[in-house]
Amino acid sequence: MPPRNPWLAESVYPTSHFNPGATDSVLFAGPVHGRKLKTEEVKTVPTVITSNPTLKKVGDQTIAFASGAVGVQKLRLTGKTMEAGNFVPYPGFEADAEMASNESIHAVLDKLDAASRARDESQIVAALATMGSMGLNIQTGINGVYNLFDKDGYHYCVFGGTKVLKSFDNNDPEADVRIVASKNLVEDLPADIAKSVSRIIGLAMTYDGYLAAAAPGAALILDRDLNVKSYVGFGDEAVDNSICIDDKGGVYVVTSKRMLRLAWTGEKLSTDTADGAWESPYESMDPKKAMALGAISRGSGTTPTLMGFGDDPDKLIVIADAAEAGTNLVAFWRDAIPDGFQQKPGTLSRRIADQIKIDISSLTIEPSPNVLGYGVAVINGSYPEPFPEPGPPNQFTAGVTRKAPLGVQKFTWDPKEKKFEKAWVNMEVDNTDIMVPVVSAATNLIYCATKISGNYAYVGLDWTTGETKQTWHFPDDSRKWNALGGITTILEDGDLLIGGAFAIKRMIDAP
Repeated sequence: MPPRNPWLAESVYPTSHFNPGATDSVLFAGPVHGRKLKTEEVKTVPTVITSNPTLKKVGDQTIAFASGAVGVQKLRLTGKTMEAGNFVPYPGFEADAEMASNESIHAVLDKLDAASRARDESQIVAALATMGSMGLNIQTGINGVYNLFDKDGYHYCVFGGTKVLKSFDNNDPEADVRIVASKNLVEDLPADIAKSVSRIIGLAMTYDGYLAAAAPGAALILDRDLNVKSYVGFGDEAVDNSICIDDKGGVYVVTSKRMLRLAWTGEKLSTDTADGAWESPYESMDPKKAMALGAISRGSGTTPTLMGFGDDPDKLIVIADAAEAGTNLVAFWRDAIPDGFQQKPGTLSRRIADQIKIDISSLTIEPSPNVLGYGVAVINGSYPEPFPEPGPPNQFTAGVTRKAPLGVQKFTWDPKEKKFEKAWVNMEVDNTDIMVPVVSAATNLIYCATKISGNYAYVGLDWTTGETKQTWHFPDDSRKWNALGGITTILEDGDLLIGGAFAIKRMIDAP
């Protein structure tokens, strides 16, 4: 595992992607009792859409803040419960939050369920078109996706395009969430940089207690009072993914053209090689062509992920590229390039340690890779029959009226040969929801959202072989069991916490 960041809350899930290295893996046990779930074994709280609530511990109590489309929902998760605390709208989104009543959410869900049961695509699309009645629109859809708790229990999330929210509940399980501060970060940027910054995408915490953010056009460092301390501009390069952090000041950002290690010195965000910064191109097709083929990212679709920690001989950073001939898994040397290392044929720089064709997808992989040890798994998120525009019609028709993106593939890094090897492929997993899986070292399983005969389920695949070992079928055929655009979270007792549209879910791991 990456070294623990002392500035993050001490919990199993203090930040999106579990840890600063964004490995989406844990050492403790996930669920092991596959079965058809009973209704009472899946606790729910209504939401418009929530990607991944983050967690903190208050004494022996477990608290989550779910930053969703229109605001922040407090959840109490102690024991086997999931109780809703208060909800606070984002500043400026009060009218959207008013629309997001339980009644409006259930009304849309009822229409979608009826259309899905009838396998009527036109009615499915028509039902999705009514999601605006519950406050979902282009502006609200990506709010709150990346979020974290600091060591003092304050919560931070991105919203409103270029804004960051800081909220707090006084570390009292029964107290309401309140807004501490919000900031439009472009206000702290010069005009020539600000004009390129359209939306904040990534958010993470450095190992010395600063927030790192990334957006099309710039990466930024801010203090915990939300003041911009330093920035690096990218011009017209897009950033459509989050970032990861190492304990040496490295801030890893993938743009539509380059993989970057920016160096945070404690005073400035540097692109100087003398400070440890570097950059490398990678293979990428024209963004307009990629979008026309169904991609939802410009360039790489993955949040960069660290591989190699402690005494591991090779320290790497991995992404999926956007090569026109088919996406590759690409590893870059994280620190100094080893003496005598020769640039590999077909790669665009000597910084690239290796790249290997991903067999399950023709377009870039969208969900972040899962890394445990020198193993890395990716899931296929390329819709075989995409709609002209990305969005919910793809997620709610694939696997029902249209073909679904199928497949999970694992690779292993060979530190002796300095190259990737193919480990296994499982083509049974339906990745319609583009849900980032999670790996548990204790159970040796990777947990993936899927659909079986059009209905939602979770599967546990053997991390060593790729064989399906456990399956959890949700209680009925409702669409509320979706995990749309989220990150699977394992709670400390082995339960799964799952976001998505219409409801946040807690899947109980009862024997």
